Amino acid sequence: MSGVMADLAALEERVRKVTELVGRLRDENRSLEAERENLRAKLRALEAAAGKHAAEDLKPRMKALEAERTSLLDERRALARRVEEMLAKLAVLEKAVHA
Repeated sequence: MSGVMADLAALEERVRKVTELVGRLRDENRSLEAERENLRAKLRALEAAAGKHAAEDLKPRMKALEAERTSLLDERRALARRVEEMLAKLAVLEKAVHA
């Protein structure tokens, strides 16, 4: 009878350990599910913040805008030179008229 009791006690101990393990695994599973939902919410927020244009989609547009800016600055400098040349010519003409 002692052998049967020892076997039952060992079996009871294993059942207790398995029950504890199942409890810990269930707790961990709940924690992981909550973390997954939190990460999904953050992902949705980031996707919404990014809008329809991803960063890669904006790079070509940024390059085009930078090229346009450079072109406009070059035009501005050319116009400024032309205005200065015209002013210099006007100054010469003014001197000629008043001379």
